[in-house]
Amino acid sequence: MDLAAVLTAVGGIIGAIGGVYGIYTKYMQDTKNKKTDYEIEKLRNEDRAKNKRRADNAMQIFGTMWELLYSLKADRIYIVQPHPLGNEEMLTIYFEVKRKSVEPMKPHIQQMKISEVACFAKELVKNLFMYITDISKQVKDRYAESIFSSCGTKQAIVKRLNDNKHDWVGSIICEFTDEMEISEQDAKTLLHQAATEIQYILPEIRD
Repeated sequence: MDLAAVLTAVGGIIGAIGGVYGIYTKYMQDTKNKKTDYEIEKLRNEDRAKNKRRADNAMQIFGTMWELLYSLKADRIYIVQPHPLGNEEMLTIYFEVKRKSVEPMKPHIQQMKISEVACFAKELVKNLFMYITDISKQVKDRYAESIFSSCGTKQAIVKRLNDNKHDWVGSIICEFTDEMEISEQDAKTLLHQAATEIQYILPEIRD
């Protein structure tokens, strides 16, 4: 076989190898693309499921709060939450229900630095339950007391919320612009039930 024939044969072999490699490369890329598409779709489905759970949980929390509002004959109920969890620096209200004529508290407590209400925050962490009949005398934190007073709050009931490790994840605060009608013991029973329904499904505040 002369040189030209050898070169032609070698060229054919190289061309065949190149063709096989091209097919293999395309197959691997298609496989990779399918795997990527699967992973993306899986993440989308997980995100949809997570968002649905959050929506369902939020509806349940609001429902419990509305029931509590009317059972206590309160004027305003909200949940104040520390965040970010594990390195708590701020307080925020996301969940709030109120009577129509009552000013909302939510706009006043959004990413509030805990250091601004350190004394009150300490009380929220320390006490499982607080029955406050006189805001001006029982709330020692002057800034917290001024916020309550400026929103017309005269009395309040507070219930700590825990996670399954018994760490503080928030507090339900029920406010009254007039004198409470419910006794401390009855309030404690209602707040305990509400906390049981809320604390393990309460979504954390996203910064």
